[in-house]
Amino acid sequence: MSKRKLWGLLLLTVLLIAACSKNDDNEPQPEPKTKAPFLVNVMFSPGQLGDKGYADNVMEGMNALDDIDNLWGGDSLEVRFIAPRNMEDAMRWMNTSATSYSTEGYERRLLVLTEPYMVDMFNRIKDVLEPTDEVLMLKMEEADIAQITKQFSLGNRVHGLNISAAASTRKFCQHIRLWIQNSGIPASQLIQIPVYRLYEDIIYPYRDGMMETIQQEIGDNVQFVPIGLSSMEDIGISMEGSSNTMVEAAFEAAQIAQFSAEGSGCPFVLVDLGAGNTGWDYYLLSQAYSVSPLKTLMLDAQQATRLDRFYISRDFGMALKEWVQEWMGKPAGTMPQQVSHDEEFYYKDNIFEIIVPNE
Repeated sequence: MSKRKLWGLLLLTVLLIAACSKNDDNEPQPEPKTKAPFLVNVMFSPGQLGDKGYADNVMEGMNALDDIDNLWGGDSLEVRFIAPRNMEDAMRWMNTSATSYSTEGYERRLLVLTEPYMVDMFNRIKDVLEPTDEVLMLKMEEADIAQITKQFSLGNRVHGLNISAAASTRKFCQHIRLWIQNSGIPASQLIQIPVYRLYEDIIYPYRDGMMETIQQEIGDNVQFVPIGLSSMEDIGISMEGSSNTMVEAAFEAAQIAQFSAEGSGCPFVLVDLGAGNTGWDYYLLSQAYSVSPLKTLMLDAQQATRLDRFYISRDFGMALKEWVQEWMGKPAGTMPQQVSHDEEFYYKDNIFEIIVPNE
């Protein structure tokens, strides 16, 4: 190519760029994207995302909210989550991000706390909440929310959302009654049922209705043995006073539960270990080809093939999605103090109903 042609092409290119720049200056520029009017911020417990149960289900609800918003243009709702590594991280967020949380310029904001023990965080957030900010506590009941509201003087800005496991547990009671009849146990004999949880119930209010339902259905001769595997310091990540992870601790707990069932003759056990449920399942899987005396009822778990256990799966993700959609359509502070679901639409289980003779 000659130098004359090369210079001609370069000149043409410069002229085209100049023309485009001139046209761009004359054309209206897009408006900068405005902040979504609604913010939902969800705090998960350390180490619980990936539990294949409760926390993952809540995350699915968040994703569904985001998908719905994108479907309608994606400019109404911003969804965030916090998954701290430990409680120190959670408190650090409360000391830093929570302070700026009050100046971010959203019209309405909702903080979702996924565990009842997070009520302790109100001491840090109550003074940075704007008048239109609200808090939703999951897995709590109306009396709990009323107490929180009174203690921290937050009026109608704190709400509760829960799903009862009572209906599924009632079917589980049929299996307990049949076992009692077949075993010939006198009505006066004490029946002890271990309950494996992340925390002791004296420091963590469990509002699932399982123990209350069994007590109502079976009678006062049922005694529960609550066993908390983690402390508030270990916060469900590791076993209290041990370096074992919750998965390891749950595996060992299942071994102990089987030995206990063989000794006492009572095979029933309630399990609610969050991410630790996986460890319990690992033990059941190791016993898949042997006859195990355990009759496990696992809360907030999923169906798993080759595992001999009952499960209850509560759809907190769907309940949260519906709650937030209603919240977005109402003025600040007008949502009910408490919403509790017991409809079959919000849970599923694999507990088959049986007919107990002489009932």
